Amino acid sequence: MGLYTKITRDWLEQRFAKRTPAGVYFAHMPVYGLGHPDAEGGHLRRYARILRILQELDGIAFTSLLDVGGAEGYVAHAAARILGCEAASADLSLQASLRARELFGLPSAAVDCWRLPFVDGAFDVVLCSEVIEHVENPVETLLELQRVARVAVILTTEEVHYDRAHIDAYLWKRPGWPHMERNLFHPDDLRAALPTATLRPQCDREPEASALPRAETVAWILAHTQADDLRPGRIGVAARIPGPAFATRPRRHGDRELLERLLDVTVAPGARAAPPSADAEARFRARLCDPSTRAPLRGEPGALVGSRRVPLHDGVPDFVDVDAASPPRAALAERVRGLPHGEALLALRDRLFLFDRVDGDALDLTRREATKGFWPNDQLQPRGDGFSWRATGNDPWIVTPCLQRRLRAVTIELRVHAPAMAQGTLTAQVFWKGPADETFTEPASVKFTLRNDGARHAYRVDLSACPGLPDEVQWLRLDLADAPCELDLYGLRFEG
Repeated sequence: MGLYTKITRDWLEQRFAKRTPAGVYFAHMPVYGLGHPDAEGGHLRRYARILRILQELDGIAFTSLLDVGGAEGYVAHAAARILGCEAASADLSLQASLRARELFGLPSAAVDCWRLPFVDGAFDVVLCSEVIEHVENPVETLLELQRVARVAVILTTEEVHYDRAHIDAYLWKRPGWPHMERNLFHPDDLRAALPTATLRPQCDREPEASALPRAETVAWILAHTQADDLRPGRIGVAARIPGPAFATRPRRHGDRELLERLLDVTVAPGARAAPPSADAEARFRARLCDPSTRAPLRGEPGALVGSRRVPLHDGVPDFVDVDAASPPRAALAERVRGLPHGEALLALRDRLFLFDRVDGDALDLTRREATKGFWPNDQLQPRGDGFSWRATGNDPWIVTPCLQRRLRAVTIELRVHAPAMAQGTLTAQVFWKGPADETFTEPASVKFTLRNDGARHAYRVDLSACPGLPDEVQWLRLDLADAPCELDLYGLRFEG
């Protein structure tokens, strides 16, 4: 498992364990219905996406479904309630998998999606919604989804873009934040990697509001989920990838009925579902296998055992192995050998690859290759080649790539020129983020004074005496000045 996946797993565990002061789970999906305060907002696009998923499912002959990256199990549960299928959920997060069981009584497992612990063709349909843009090994994940699906894979992502230059620029500056949109796709990427797939947009334009009253929600979604072709301005993609036993059937529900029934799929805050029935649990366990060897597992008290011991938590197996090595390119090349689209899969893997962390103690940022993974904000406008900018506001900053290292000081080589500002009035600031920090905060920072003379200077910023400095720093944010100016960032040196 790569470092990004480890960090993301830790972040997800905190997210899916979050509860209100009254002990109610704070939902990621619209578990409690429209506009409920104990859930994230922005459900209009989510409901449009789920309607697209239900439209696809309603026209497929299937009886079982697995939602990979299923979060707290809402979509799998909705599909089971509305379409009458047997559903299960899987997620990188153990806490998410526990919520799927707690809220909806779904069989579930914690998994790493590039090495799924299920036998070939284990489920008729495998759903993977808004996951592929986040994962460390997207091409291997695509292959695993198809291996496990007997009838079809339904894949969705909003990260479909039509400007290659925009995609390339974004991929260059990705710093590898946990659960970030680290993978962007051009429609041609999807057509090449999924040559048998049917691709449709999730909706035909951006909603003007994140949430609306029910009648307006229904009207907007029905009006904007009818387009069938991908084109600029439309949102995301819903892909249907046929499996070896793919078969269609006449749809049983109209769009309005699907949507109205979806909006009624809710649970009461604080309620707990009955656990899966013994039969459902047994069918789910029969589909499991060792993710490394694909061999059957044997049950022991509190665990499933194969090539390693898989602990059970409240009936949920945790297959995530933080010590498992990330798949090398050579393994993927061997896996796709002979596939007519194998070269396209390898090219996509190469385009989306992101290194784990910065190596070495010094970065020469006058070299383009060294600037990969640095994320500047929109107040840093390029002024020339390299890291030369015009700062347009009072808070220009740039985030480093992942460091994940012991860090007691950083030296910043910088040139600042602001003729209108008096000497000694410009300051900069270094923020750090450790494993326990959700984001950058003011207490986790150090300020220093800049020399505003238009010359290159090295600023050594000592972090060692700062309270709360973690044993390992994951990212730095460099707030390079606090006023409009010219900035040139030449290099960084790290001291552990």
